[in-house]
Amino acid sequence: MEKEYNMTINRLPSKTWNWLRMNETQLERIEIPAAGEAKVTLPEKITTAENEGSKPWNADFVGIASGMGEDMDGLLAAAGVKAKHYEVPADVTEVQPLLLDYAYAQNSLQAGAVAVKAGKNSEITVIEDFASDRETSGQAAVSTRLYLEEGAKLRLIQVQRLGSDFTFMNDIGALCEEKASLEVIQLILGGKNTYLGCKTTLQGRESSVNTDTAYIVDGEGRLDMNYVALHEGKKTQSNMQAGGVLRDHAFKLYRGTIDFKWGAKGAVGNEKEDVLLLSNDVVNQTIPLILCAEEDVEGNHGATIGKLDDELLFYLESRGMNREQIYEMMAMAKVDAVCRKIPDASTQAKVQKFLGRAVEEEEA
Repeated sequence: MEKEYNMTINRLPSKTWNWLRMNETQLERIEIPAAGEAKVTLPEKITTAENEGSKPWNADFVGIASGMGEDMDGLLAAAGVKAKHYEVPADVTEVQPLLLDYAYAQNSLQAGAVAVKAGKNSEITVIEDFASDRETSGQAAVSTRLYLEEGAKLRLIQVQRLGSDFTFMNDIGALCEEKASLEVIQLILGGKNTYLGCKTTLQGRESSVNTDTAYIVDGEGRLDMNYVALHEGKKTQSNMQAGGVLRDHAFKLYRGTIDFKWGAKGAVGNEKEDVLLLSNDVVNQTIPLILCAEEDVEGNHGATIGKLDDELLFYLESRGMNREQIYEMMAMAKVDAVCRKIPDASTQAKVQKFLGRAVEEEEA
């Protein structure tokens, strides 16, 4: 049995200039992990099941493509992963979130998969918390598949609080039927090498997706992202936002694609990234992409990338703050803006504790 795996992940739907080396990411000799499980807090109205051992882990969601691509599925299959399936019945609004806590120990080598089906006109929040001690090293891979039936509303929240030498592969694939609405909120606060993929197929008329990602990458950290909004239905809407801070010798690559397919009349897509560079030694790469096979659509993209304005620095320094305090304040502001969107107080507290701010807030 093979113990290592070569992967091509985070492919752009349409290639750009090869010399940029941004079309895809090659991962060589990745160790094949063992299947792992999350600690689950299951709301009363949610049903759960594990896929049959004879089926591929994603058999019931095989038509839902993901952001990282087929090689991620191959890694999970090689690891013998069995997906945990969760279903929200039709017309059910579940107030309590489905909580999935992934706790990784030193030298962890784990993989997992989650599949969530939101029934017609249902509503649910799913929170995935990926955590380890600050100095932990290891490798983990998790794939999340989402299927939203007509009128369903699903909010997926992911918090990454991993050690400074941890490699993490986080893959999302979603399909939205008519008038279904998906919201994805991500906080990337730790880890050394992080690979994110998120692809949403807006198949049904007037379906929508909103993604909001905040990140802090420092040290020798690497963040590699691929977000795709695939517009197939009429009057579909996508809004993809990412914002974060790079410091020390960090590297970040953001791919954001709005893909208007033929027949997606009246569709609207927006994407924006806001990057703050706090060191001269960081590497930032951003590639916003709009693909269009339909005339009656509206696509917008933009990126704001740069350092703090000198006038702002002077103003804050004149108020008694040093540059280290200013940089920390600006970094935390981006995280706080997204953290406030998390509807679970316990998860918010975990974020603040990881950032070393819990005592300060309690005293305040």
